[in-house]
Amino acid sequence: MGGDLEKSGMGKSGRARGVFSALAAGCFWGSVGVFVRIMTGFGYSPLTILFVRVSIGFAILFVVLIVTGKRDLLYMRLKDLWCFIGTGVSSAILLNLFFSLSTLMNSLSLAAILLSTAPIFVVMLSAPIFGERVTSVKIQALVICFAGCVLTSGIVDNGAVFSAKGVIIGLIAGAGYALYSIMTRFALNRGYDSLTINVYSFGIGALVSIPFTNFALIAATVSAEPGKMAVFLVLHTLCTSLLPYMLFTYSMKFMDTGKAAILVSIEPVAATVFGIAFYGEIPSAVCVAGIALVLFALVLLNVPGGLAALPGAARSLRRR
Repeated sequence: MGGDLEKSGMGKSGRARGVFSALAAGCFWGSVGVFVRIMTGFGYSPLTILFVRVSIGFAILFVVLIVTGKRDLLYMRLKDLWCFIGTGVSSAILLNLFFSLSTLMNSLSLAAILLSTAPIFVVMLSAPIFGERVTSVKIQALVICFAGCVLTSGIVDNGAVFSAKGVIIGLIAGAGYALYSIMTRFALNRGYDSLTINVYSFGIGALVSIPFTNFALIAATVSAEPGKMAVFLVLHTLCTSLLPYMLFTYSMKFMDTGKAAILVSIEPVAATVFGIAFYGEIPSAVCVAGIALVLFALVLLNVPGGLAALPGAARSLRRR
C-alpha cells in the first residue's frame, strides 16, 4: 500500500508536498512546550489544556466546512465510526493522557524519548496491516533519528529518573501516537478526506476529555481577560492541534505511514529552536549533535538507497 502511494501518479510535486506537510506538522508540534508552559502558569492541568485544544479545533473546523460549502466532508458512514473513535481516543487518551502521566513519573527528557518510539511502532505495525515495506532506508533512518532524539532530549547531559511503571506508561504514549497514525491510514484508505478525519477526531477527543476538564478554571481565566484569552486560545489551538494534525493527516496522502511518522520526528529539533527563541535555552554540544543526527536521518529518508547511496552522491557533487 505505502509503496503504491509513492509510485502512483502523484509525481515529485506530490511527494514534495507530503514531505513538507509532515515536516511542518512536526515543527508546529514542537511549539507545544511554549504554550503548555504559559497555560500551566494559568493553573491549567494537561487534560484541561487538551480539552481546550481539541474542542476549539473542532469548532473552528466545523464552522469552516459549513461556511465554505463543504458540508459533504461532514458525511460519515456509520460502519466507519470505529475509525474516528480510534483516531479521537488514541490522540486524546492514549497519547495526551499517558504522555502527561509519563512526564510526572519520568524525567521530561525520558518522557520525550519514550514518545519518540512512536515511529518504530508505526513502521513495524504498518508492514503487516497495510503491506508497507520495511526497507533498509527506513531502518537506517529510524535508528539514526532515535539516537538523535536521545541526544536532543538532554538525557545524556542530565541523566534520567525512571521506574519500570513509568517506562511502561511512556511506551503506551508512544504506542498511542502510533495508533493515531494507523487509524488515520484506515480512514484515508476508506476514501475520507483529511478534513473529515480531523473534524471527527477533534470532536470525539473533546467528548472523551470532558470528565477530566476544569471548566470553572476555563471560565474564570476567559472572563478575566476575554479578548486576550480568546486570541491566545485560538492561536494555541491552531499551532498545537489544528494545523499539525491537518498537515500530518494530509502528508499521508502522498507517502506511507511509516515515512510520515519518521519525518514528524523533527519535533524535538523544533522544540529546541523554540526554547532558544523564547527562553534563551542554549543547547549543549551533545544536543546540537542530536539535532544534526535527526536532520541527517530525515535527509537520508529521502535519498534512494540510503547510506549506501551517499558516497556516490558525494562524488557526483564534487564533479559539479
